[in-house]
Amino acid sequence: MMAGSPIVWSDRSTWPWFVYVWAAFAAIGAIKPAWRWIRRGRGENWPLSDGRIDSAQISKPNFSLSVKSGHYLVELHYSYSFAGIAHSGRFTRDIPTEYEAEEFIRDLQGKAIVVHYNPEKPSRSILLERDVEFLLQSRSPAPPPPLPSANAVPPWIRPFLPVFIAISAVGLILSLWVHLGAVMGQRVAPEAFFWILHIGIFIVWFPAVLISQKLVGNVNRKDFWKLVLKDSPDWMRYMVYGFLGYAIVNFLFFMVNAPRGDGGANPPAEVWRGFSGHWMAFYSASMAILYSADQNQAVFDKH
Repeated sequence: MMAGSPIVWSDRSTWPWFVYVWAAFAAIGAIKPAWRWIRRGRGENWPLSDGRIDSAQISKPNFSLSVKSGHYLVELHYSYSFAGIAHSGRFTRDIPTEYEAEEFIRDLQGKAIVVHYNPEKPSRSILLERDVEFLLQSRSPAPPPPLPSANAVPPWIRPFLPVFIAISAVGLILSLWVHLGAVMGQRVAPEAFFWILHIGIFIVWFPAVLISQKLVGNVNRKDFWKLVLKDSPDWMRYMVYGFLGYAIVNFLFFMVNAPRGDGGANPPAEVWRGFSGHWMAFYSASMAILYSADQNQAVFDKH
């Protein structure tokens, strides 16, 4: 494939499709945080007004560009006044599960809240995240959510867990070997490994994601990694966190310092380095999630 269409890494038009896939994921993930940051900065210095939550509701959009697929949309409709004139506004947040959405709006209707309004156009206003969080924290505590079943591993996948764990471990070792060689400026593996390690990620990541979704259930997504890795040893959890953080830094370094010249039939060492950082992150996370699920299932079977 690459021999028939050589890659010139200084010419982005010749880059493989997966480069743009990784870049698209990174860009999409940054859009919403960036917009929130802009809105927060814009409203920080606006004057304050005493407001009130008039209603709180939950919906689940079938399709939305602003709400993640499968997520629930919570809406807070609030009112406030300026110079004797009543105004209203809306605060929205997308939330992964119905339980979390119901917990978010619990006891909010009728509550007082601080509203930041535009002094040049008082009908425009915003609720800052910190004020919403303060309101949430001021409520009486809710009962703990129901924990997901310990028997979260689908029956059909249980016999294959050791196989997926082994594939993840081998993929991680090979990725680390390739990465260390690339850091030293060497291409230590044949070209075929470049594509094999890409494909291998999908083989182990899909079952890891499936198991993670069943494990997490209705639990707050802030505790995602804590829950899916709860039956793995400490060193494995720290390994996953380390590789995830390193992958981001490593790939940004690669995008800024894209190699020049024709990669030929075999990508240059810099390209191996750029992508092997992601390989290590995915393989390590898959291995830890699957290993944790295997240990969880073993405990469940004993009882």
